Amino acid sequence: MIKQIPDKSIDLIIIDPPYEYTTGGGAGCFGIKKRKYHQEYYKVAENTNKEYKNEGQKRVWEDKKKSREEIKHISSGFDLELLNELDRILKKINIYIWCSKHQVEPLLKHYLDKNCNIEILTWHKTNPLPTMNNTYANDTEYCIFARETGVQLYGDYESKRKYYVTNINKIDKDKFKHPTIKPLKIIKNLIINSSNEGDIVLDCFSGSGTTCVAAKELNRKYIGIEIDPEYYKISIDRLEGILANGQTSMFIS
Repeated sequence: MIKQIPDKSIDLIIIDPPYEYTTGGGAGCFGIKKRKYHQEYYKVAENTNKEYKNEGQKRVWEDKKKSREEIKHISSGFDLELLNELDRILKKINIYIWCSKHQVEPLLKHYLDKNCNIEILTWHKTNPLPTMNNTYANDTEYCIFARETGVQLYGDYESKRKYYVTNINKIDKDKFKHPTIKPLKIIKNLIINSSNEGDIVLDCFSGSGTTCVAAKELNRKYIGIEIDPEYYKISIDRLEGILANGQTSMFIS
């Protein structure tokens, strides 16, 4: 799908790719060997599980099992060569990539080698899971912002903050059924800061469509690519103001 997009045709890319990469090698944090930190993705995503304290342990286990199956699907990884394709289709490099701490180094290297300006944005969650096991809490997600020289940064005092502190957005997760959904307000700020009305915004890991919804509300054109049929349908319904449970809803910032 990406290869069908013409060179230098996209103004801004915002993606939230899987936190576990598979490159086919056995070494480094992106190898195929299973490592302890791979469990971090599960810990973060399992915040979507509902509590069924009054419904018995079987219901809790079944809910976690379903969550694990969904997480396994969205954490299958992608080839870092995709970054070269994304560079190709951007008019100038102008991209936000959500990632774990283990992905920061290779992403920085890719864009620093291209002489891009770099920022590291963070989202700090005030209610992470209390499972640490000799590690710090899984309360922070990272977003690498890379832009080529000459790319303008817009926005204002509020939208250009480099960190966000919120609860885990369980309300959106319940509405749109995606375990790693990002708050709409954060994505809207990124779009405000790095594009103009009428620009084309791409998200090739579209999930439940947050980037597309944000772009639509801000009068940008948008392209969303999502491989999972269930999330694709949810994103289409969401763009039409329909919740995952079938209820009609107005867009909420």
